[in-house]
Amino acid sequence: MSNKMMKENYDSTITIVTAFFDIGRGNLQSKEELPDYMTRTNDTYFEYFSNLATLDNPMVIFSDNEHIERIKKIRGNKPTTIIPFNLNSFKKTLGRIQEIQNSEEFVSKVRPDLLKNIEYWHPYYVLVNNLKSFLVYKAIKLDLINTQTVAWVDFGYVRNMDTLNNVKTWRYQFNPNRIHLFTIKRKYELNSIDNVHHAIFNNIAFIIGGVIVDAKENWKTFFKNMLSTQRVLFKENMMDDDQGVYLLNLFNNKYLYELHYLGKDKWFHLFKKFDETSKVSLKERIKDFFI
Repeated sequence: MSNKMMKENYDSTITIVTAFFDIGRGNLQSKEELPDYMTRTNDTYFEYFSNLATLDNPMVIFSDNEHIERIKKIRGNKPTTIIPFNLNSFKKTLGRIQEIQNSEEFVSKVRPDLLKNIEYWHPYYVLVNNLKSFLVYKAIKLDLINTQTVAWVDFGYVRNMDTLNNVKTWRYQFNPNRIHLFTIKRKYELNSIDNVHHAIFNNIAFIIGGVIVDAKENWKTFFKNMLSTQRVLFKENMMDDDQGVYLLNLFNNKYLYELHYLGKDKWFHLFKKFDETSKVSLKERIKDFFI
């Protein structure tokens, strides 16, 4: 089939999978020793989600029962499937995460000024961030995805309407043969496993955790690789939120990925650079693509 015919037959509409679970971030203001930015109420998350929810893209949303009606009201008549989900079905994993977070061996390796960061002490936070590929794959197995491309987008990713860049329906022709991750630095040296461990223990952000894009048929591979990577970390008495796990996955499977540079510390520039209506030039897209 010619490239022209492939483009004509390719539906670039993207199904978005996301989730919301109340893990108690709204109550953190009672802990004076924690930075203010860690506190995020449910209302804050839903305010952010109300921006993402304006997209006409089909969405699959996982949530605890008490928030389902609120999600339905925000999405209205847009194509949406909401799946009730209980995080406590992962009690064994939660216990292992907490065990590592409390271990002297793990704590001693984390840069001391970072120990207040939520990923180093909150097991539910780490669990939710490590379930993203599982939830997308579950949506696919439940036959809820009818587009060729599927993206995980964090429930709170779209902090304001400017983030959406006037996009109404998100479409983009991502390479269907690669898993797509997005970065806020052009490069991070991955010459050895020590580079990955250094990023985990020093909270170095390279790959953002808020967005992953893959072809529907390839998410199984990504999920299995993520599960294997998480098990490796557990075996070594280590854990991290999504960013560190993605980095280790990239180190072990570079050939599977395309990395897309959003801009230096431009966490929220996805729709400004990777939508068919974006005014970013082809030359700039090529310049910002690597691996």
